[in-house]
Amino acid sequence: MPGEESRTISGRLARNSVILLVARLASASAGMVVLPVLYGRLGEREFGIWAMLTGLVALAGYADLGLGSAQTREVARAVDLGRHRQARAVMAVGVLWGGCLGILALTGTAICWPWLAPVFHLGDLATPARDAVLVLLLGFLLRNLALSWRAVFEGTQHYGPIAVIDAGTAVASAALTVVVAMLGGGLVALAAALAVVDAGRALTVVIAARRHAPTLTPSLRCLRRSDLRETFGYGVRIQVTNTAAAINNETDRLVLAGFFGPSAVAGFEPGSRLANLLRLLPVFALTAMFPAAATVAASGDSARLDRLHIGMTRYLTTFAMVGAAVMMVTADPLVRLWLGHPVPFAAVTVALLAPGYAVHLASAPARVVTRAEGYPGAETRYALLSAGLNVVLTLPLLRVLGMRGVPLATTLAVAVATAYYFGHVHRKLARPLAPVLHAMWPPTLAASVAGSLTWLAAPYLPGGADRAGAALAAACQGALTVCLAALILVLLGYFDAHDRARLRTALTSLRKPNSTTRLTASGDRPTAPLEAPRHDTVDAAQDGR
Repeated sequence: MPGEESRTISGRLARNSVILLVARLASASAGMVVLPVLYGRLGEREFGIWAMLTGLVALAGYADLGLGSAQTREVARAVDLGRHRQARAVMAVGVLWGGCLGILALTGTAICWPWLAPVFHLGDLATPARDAVLVLLLGFLLRNLALSWRAVFEGTQHYGPIAVIDAGTAVASAALTVVVAMLGGGLVALAAALAVVDAGRALTVVIAARRHAPTLTPSLRCLRRSDLRETFGYGVRIQVTNTAAAINNETDRLVLAGFFGPSAVAGFEPGSRLANLLRLLPVFALTAMFPAAATVAASGDSARLDRLHIGMTRYLTTFAMVGAAVMMVTADPLVRLWLGHPVPFAAVTVALLAPGYAVHLASAPARVVTRAEGYPGAETRYALLSAGLNVVLTLPLLRVLGMRGVPLATTLAVAVATAYYFGHVHRKLARPLAPVLHAMWPPTLAASVAGSLTWLAAPYLPGGADRAGAALAAACQGALTVCLAALILVLLGYFDAHDRARLRTALTSLRKPNSTTRLTASGDRPTAPLEAPRHDTVDAAQDGR
């Protein structure tokens, strides 16, 4: 029965989304545990070099020519349309390019290192840093070779094994890193630990994929010239967005290392990690929104699509703006709570990056809707404009403001690009902009006022210099910011009867876990199963090393 099949698919995809979210949280938690240990054991300068080296490896990962998505798409087509030959051919291309990219990164780094070391002010640590990055790139090569088999799980929508492998290797990597650091291991030993984990993950993925779908294996004998044209034609568009993501997400560390040395990176890294937590949870809501938007867009019901867009914009903007305000006012106690002592540039980085991440999140519903309507080019323009502005603004701002100019350039670039994106999309699609602005300005105003009042009141709130005092200060300041923002929104009449009804429905669903009711942000029931999209945007790269 079609309805029964839809419910089965919907249930499977919902479970997959939850599994992926849990794996993402596990990976992020492991990273949060490791960082203060490394910071304390390595020291500021060596930790800054480690963060820069892992950033270099992450930067190389963006040059996949879009083959990650291309392989997943072909595997999905093989399942739905029986295109096994094409899938095996594209997987073979993925293996070849993954191996070539890893070898190019290894040889290029080894050849260029005599010029790179003085640029990044490595000094007496240049040799161990070179050895460490080469070992890290060896692990990167092994990961690349396994990506084709990873696409087997993603293309067949069996995310459970991948989530388990990712979470397990993240925990194993964290544990091994902590052990090596506690035993006094340096850069090379840490890199070797990560390379061992990478090798284990690659081997596990290949074995699991071959058991799951033995007919889906890479094969050069299946490759035809038409496969190359189609694959690279599809992948190049994604590579453009990936390049913009690389500029936005990874180059700040390299700029700071080049102009100010590794110690600046040591302050930026924990601040960037903390600010990035703001974007962790909304991924689940956006994953659920895309299929609902695609279904409504396919039905041609523009009014309903607008309601979905505005509803999600209201909720996501409220979360993003209030969350950013909390992070900004609690930046210093959060850093002290995490690292055990003040790191001024880390707190500054949190305060400067959080508004940019909030603006980026607020634009996410519009980006999802444009994808659903078949207009992904607008998002590519957005990513390119943001990356271009980041490059243009970074140099003058760092000359005027020093290290602070680097994260500030990222936030300003995102803000300007987002304003352009809203104007361009609404003009292109002939949609009024006023309803979106009406949904966004109250939480933005409430968060700004609440954050400012809390910042003024912070000296009079409880706190202390140790970790317990930092936890108390963060809790008091964060709670005050949230309460003030909620009060302002209530006074503005921002929450209506529909919001209260949705809250009651959500509470009822929590009390009745077997309930099958699912509501979209517009209050309508989705008419098709939820489908977890694959997004190759700037968000994808933030899950970290």
